[in-house]
Amino acid sequence: MIHTVTLNPAVDKLLFLKEFKKNITNRLLSSEDALGGKGTHVSINLQLLDTENKAFGIVHGNTGSEIIQVLETYGTNVNFIHKTDSDADSRTNYLIIEENGDCSTLASRGVSLGEQDIEELITLLLEHVGEGDFLILSGDATNCYDPYVYNTIMKRLKECKPKFFLDASGPTLYNCIQESPYLIKPNLDELSELYGSELTNDTEIIEAIESLSNYNIEIIAVSLGSDGSIIKTPEGIYRITPPSVNVKNTIGCGDCFLSGIIFGLTQNYSTTETLKFATAISAATAESNSSIGFDRTRANELISQVYIKKIK
Repeated sequence: MIHTVTLNPAVDKLLFLKEFKKNITNRLLSSEDALGGKGTHVSINLQLLDTENKAFGIVHGNTGSEIIQVLETYGTNVNFIHKTDSDADSRTNYLIIEENGDCSTLASRGVSLGEQDIEELITLLLEHVGEGDFLILSGDATNCYDPYVYNTIMKRLKECKPKFFLDASGPTLYNCIQESPYLIKPNLDELSELYGSELTNDTEIIEAIESLSNYNIEIIAVSLGSDGSIIKTPEGIYRITPPSVNVKNTIGCGDCFLSGIIFGLTQNYSTTETLKFATAISAATAESNSSIGFDRTRANELISQVYIKKIK
C-alpha cells in the first residue's frame, strides 16, 4: 500500500496573466482553483494512474472540508485529521502563471501544528502502515512546531518497516537522510546544500550523489528542471533528458515525476521504463494549466521522446 503525508495542504488559486508587472494593475486572463500540497498531488496523480493509495494529513475548517472533498472526488482513500473546533482554516495560496511559463507562488504559512497534532497523526499512521508499504513524506512543514518533523515521523514509523520516500529541503533533508530513506528527490540547489558547495555540471552532481553513499539511499533523484534529471538507482546512475514541450505551468511537475517513479516501482517496470515514464508524465503536466493531473494519452506519446543514458 502507498501512503502520502501532507502536513500543510492548501487550496491553490491559479491566476493566469500575460505578464506580471509590479506597481500596476495586472489584468487576469483567467483563474481556477486547484489542490495544493505535494503529498496531495502525489495521491491524485496515483489515482489518475489507477493506483490505490491512502492520503494522510491535517486540515482545518471549511477549507479543510474542501481539500478532503477534492481528494475524494478523485477516489483517494482519505484519512485526514479534520480540525473543526476553532476558527482556523487551512491555507490558501496564490499562484501567478505567466504566458511564457514563468510561475510565482504567494504561499501562506498555514495553521500551526503542535506536538499533540503530530502525535495524533503518528498514532493514525501506526494503525495503517505496514512492512514494505511506501510512505511518502513531502512538501512544506514550516507550520509545524518541530522543524525536523519528517525525521520524527520516520523514527517513529521505522518499526513498521515501510520504504520512506522523501521530498524535503534544507536542514530537514539533511537530518532525514540520517534515517536512510529509500528515495530522496533534491533539486540542484538542495543537493548543493547537502554537498556543501555549488554544483555546476553533471560531473560535480555525480560526485555529490556518490558522497551520500554511506546513507544507503536506494534512489537519489536529482531534478534539474527543464534540463531533466540525474538519477542514482541500484542499477547505476542515469542521465535523463526530457522531451521538448510547450510549457504552460511548471508547478507540480516534480510531484508528478515522483508519482511516476512510484507507479513504475509498483508495476515492476525496469529502471529505464520507470524513469522514462516518470519524465513523460512530468512533461505532460507542464503542458497543462493545472498544477495537478496530466493527459495520460499525451504522456504515452512523449515516452518515446525521453532520452536516457546510463552514465555510471
